[in-house]
Amino acid sequence: MMSKRIAYGAVLALFLMGSGGLWAQQEDNQEKIKALKVAFFTEQLSLSPKEATVFWPLYNAYEAEKETIMGLKRREVYDKIGDTQSYSEAEARAILSRFQELEERENALDRKFQTELAATFSATRTLKLFRAEHEFRKRLLREFRKRNGGNLP
Repeated sequence: MMSKRIAYGAVLALFLMGSGGLWAQQEDNQEKIKALKVAFFTEQLSLSPKEATVFWPLYNAYEAEKETIMGLKRREVYDKIGDTQSYSEAEARAILSRFQELEERENALDRKFQTELAATFSATRTLKLFRAEHEFRKRLLREFRKRNGGNLP
């Protein structure tokens, strides 16, 4: 198992070093990162091919809905709060209310996915997914920082 992690780290490092910058070729890089994520999660969760055919549609649907919610937050909340002096108290309350609605929607989505995953695979594997997501983000960020001298975009 450790050799697979080392191999994964090497592949990730090579990808980031050879890509000409993570954001320069964003769409192509997103596909490469997704492929690395699939390989990493499959290994971390010890998914058999049969289990993978069940897991990935669940996970991809969850991720797509999460991205939708994040897009709504960006457009309907974060883009509007750049300048705190540009809106009235009533507008601020409306933005805050929308943010809370979207947070509740995101929390409900997380609970639904976690419950479904635990019922389909197990609570233990659901927790392993949390760990895998955290580790994947950490490794990706670490490699990006190495590549860019510690600077984030």
